[in-house]
Amino acid sequence: MDLKDKFAGLMRQRKGRLTHEMVLAPGKFGLGRTPERLQPDSTTSMICGFCSTGCSLKIHLKDGKAVNLTPDPEYPVNLGMACPKGWEALTPLKADDRATMPMLRGEDGKLAPVEWDAALRLFTDKLKATIAKHGRESVAFLSTGQIPTEEMFMLGLLAKFGMGLVHGDANTRQCMATSHVAYKQSFGFDAPPFTYKDFEESDVVVFFGANPCIAHPIMWERVMMNPRKPEIIVVDPRQTETALAATRHYALQPKSDLPLLYGLAHILIREGWIDQAYVDAHTSGFEAFREHVKTFDPAFVGKLSGLGEAALMEFAKSLRPGKRVSLWWTMGVNQSHEGVRTAQAIINLALLTGNMGKPGTGANSITGQVNAMGSRLFSNTTGLPGGRNYQDAAHRKEVADILGIDAAIIQQKPGLAYDQILTGVKEGRIKALWVIATNPAHSWVDQEEFRRAAANLELLVVQDMYHDTDTAQLAHLVLPSAAGAKRKAWSSTPSAAWACSRRSIPLRARPWRTSTSSSSSPNIGAANPSSRTWTPPSRPSTPWPNSP
Repeated sequence: MDLKDKFAGLMRQRKGRLTHEMVLAPGKFGLGRTPERLQPDSTTSMICGFCSTGCSLKIHLKDGKAVNLTPDPEYPVNLGMACPKGWEALTPLKADDRATMPMLRGEDGKLAPVEWDAALRLFTDKLKATIAKHGRESVAFLSTGQIPTEEMFMLGLLAKFGMGLVHGDANTRQCMATSHVAYKQSFGFDAPPFTYKDFEESDVVVFFGANPCIAHPIMWERVMMNPRKPEIIVVDPRQTETALAATRHYALQPKSDLPLLYGLAHILIREGWIDQAYVDAHTSGFEAFREHVKTFDPAFVGKLSGLGEAALMEFAKSLRPGKRVSLWWTMGVNQSHEGVRTAQAIINLALLTGNMGKPGTGANSITGQVNAMGSRLFSNTTGLPGGRNYQDAAHRKEVADILGIDAAIIQQKPGLAYDQILTGVKEGRIKALWVIATNPAHSWVDQEEFRRAAANLELLVVQDMYHDTDTAQLAHLVLPSAAGAKRKAWSSTPSAAWACSRRSIPLRARPWRTSTSSSSSPNIGAANPSSRTWTPPSRPSTPWPNSP
C-alpha cells in the first residue's frame, strides 16, 4: 500500500470508532434509538449501586451479555434520568481485577488461586477451631451497605444464630448510627419520614452537611423540578457545589452545628414562630426543651457559629410555620462531632414548626451506600431483624418463633461496634475476622493502625468482588463475590422504599456448594499464628461449638 492509499484510509475509515459504529437504529423494547451494533435481544433492570438514591436502569442484553444501559423512564425514583455514575453502572463488570476464584496465601507469602472446596473447608474448619479454642467472642465479621438485603439478613442469621458469633457490624455504623439512633430516640423507631416527592413540594429546602449536586445528583434534579421555586439553604463550612447553587449559604464554623440549631430553636420559641397546636398534640418534653435552649441566645450563637445575629434571624424566619419546610442531612452531620444530638436537633426544628407528615416537609436523613438503609433494618448487627431489640425478651422470642429456633440461642445484647471490633483485633481478643464487601485497610480513619492490628489475626478472610483491595492484600483467604448485576436482590432507599434488581447477567462461576457451617467439611488446614501460611491438618473436623 503506497502512501496515498494509507492517507486515504486514515481520512475515510470504513470501520472502527467514529464510523458506522455510531449509526443509530430504532430500538426494541421501548428504548428509542440505540446504536445499531448494540441492538439488544432482551432487557432487564437493575438498581444502580454507586450511591443510595436507588435509580433503576434498563440493561440491554445481547446474546446473554450486558452491552448497554438506559435509565428507566417509568421508575418513580429517577424518572428516566441517570447521573454520570449511573451511566457507568456496567463498568465494574469489565474490571481486570475482578475476583473470580478463591485465593489462598501460600508459603511464599503470595495469594494464589485455590479450588472452592478447599477454600470453603479451610474457612469453616479454621473458624470452628478458633471458636473452640478461644470462645465465641474471638471471631467477628465486618460487613457493608453494598450487599442486598437478603444477603445481609442471611449473613446475620448464619453468623449469629448458626455459627454462634457474638460480634459483627457493618461499615454503615460509621455513617448510619447517627440517624438510626436519632430517629429511634425521637420517634421510637428508625424510619425516615419522607419520599423523594417531597423535594418537589417544599417551599424551603435546607441541606445540613449535604452536597447532593455531586453525591446524589438525581435527588438534586428532583429539587430542580420543584414548581414552587423553593428557597434553598445550605449549612456547610465548605463552599460546595450545592452551596454555590443555593439561595443562601451559611458557612458556619466547624463543630458549631448543634449550638446553631439550638439557637434557631431559641428564636423560634421566643418569637412565637412555632406550631403550638402540633407541639401539644404530637410531642412531649417541650417545656424542658424550652428551658434547655434559653441560654443559646442569638448573640452567643452568632459569635460561636461565626454567622452573626442578623443571619440567625434571617434563617429562623425561613422556618416559620406557614411554609412547607424540609430539612435534609447526610455525612456532614452523620460523621460529625456530636452527630446524634445534631440530628435530633434538626428533628426538633421540624417538630417545633409542624413540618412533619405533610407534603414537602420532614427531618430527613440521606444515606450514602446503596443499601445502607437495609442494613439498619435487617443486618442483625446492632439490633434484631425488623427493628427488634436484643435486650427485649419478647422481641427475642418473636424472632426465634418466626425462624423456628430456640430463643436461648439469641444473645441478649448487641455485640461490639465496628471500632470496638478493630480494638479487639488490636488487643488480640479477636483472633479471626471475616470482612465482606468493605475495605477497612483503606477506609479506616487510621490505615496504619488497621494494618498493625490485622497482623495479629490468626485468620483474615476477605470476601469481595475485587481481589486486589487493600484489605484483600493482607488476607489469608480471599473469597470472590458476584457483582450486583449478577443477582436478583432487594435494597432499600434512604426513604425506606424497596427497590429490586433483576439478574442482568447469568452466573458462570461454580455455585456456592453448601452452608459454610457444614460440620462434615474435612479439615484441610490450620492457621499457624506465627506466620501467614497454613500447615497440613493433624486433627479431624469438628462441628460449630454449641451456641448458648
